[in-house]
Amino acid sequence: MVGVMDWKSDFAEFAREELPVETAERLIGMLRPAIRLSAAEDGEIVVGRLGGVARLPSGTPWPSGTDGWPLSFVAELDCEALTRYEVDIVLPDTGTLLFFLSTRPEHETQVIYVPSGTAVAERAVPDDRAEMHAEQALAAATEPTWPGRNHPALADVFGSIDEAHEAVWDHIVDEEAGESFEMELEDYRAAGASGPQHQVGGYSDSDALQDSIEAVAARAAGAGWHGDPAFYEEARQWVTLLQVAGASAAEMTGSRAYLLWGIRKDHLAARDFSKVHFDARGRWH
Repeated sequence: MVGVMDWKSDFAEFAREELPVETAERLIGMLRPAIRLSAAEDGEIVVGRLGGVARLPSGTPWPSGTDGWPLSFVAELDCEALTRYEVDIVLPDTGTLLFFLSTRPEHETQVIYVPSGTAVAERAVPDDRAEMHAEQALAAATEPTWPGRNHPALADVFGSIDEAHEAVWDHIVDEEAGESFEMELEDYRAAGASGPQHQVGGYSDSDALQDSIEAVAARAAGAGWHGDPAFYEEARQWVTLLQVAGASAAEMTGSRAYLLWGIRKDHLAARDFSKVHFDARGRWH
């Protein structure tokens, strides 16, 4: 497995330098490994692709929305190739995952799991209502992800979201300059930025999104909102399946900068991808 030992060491060193010891260790303990996806260079292992031609099993109809509108092919992930990388979700060991999405306002989606050994064939889009996007091969690396300011998991570790704000993001690291840990974190993130934040697993983009996929999925499931025990319990059941970010996401939806697919842990374990929660958003800052 690639990157088993060192994926969080750099962030841990940064946190210990900027935060009180106990606070730093709490935050480090919350880190989750994600598989960061980026454009594959020559010689790199290809773990999937964005766009291109969909390869569907024989007899599987082209995915469509409830109104019959054909969906557009977004991405393919090679599950066996992804097993080389540490991640916080339990993906299938083999087979492929295909992601389809409507560009209509409803953003209906389908995720199809194709078991290993299944005969597949390239399928032309059924008509011009389904868009075809330029193909981009993807390489991978394990990287740390941390919760955003309002992530439900903070309540489990810090007691409440407000207490987490005070202890972590609003903690002043430079009294003279008035700089908070949040400001330092933005600089840390920017220094290591290397292209769009496409990823599998981990926390969805913690700096760009107002609410996590776990939070919006729990709310959509009818579990209430922050402060409700049922909300936190439901949010714990959800994980990030795929995030597509930046220009690729904007091209695929016409305006949004982030495409997010979340899935319940029990559905993922059962290889049931029929109940994913999808969310499309732009940047909030």
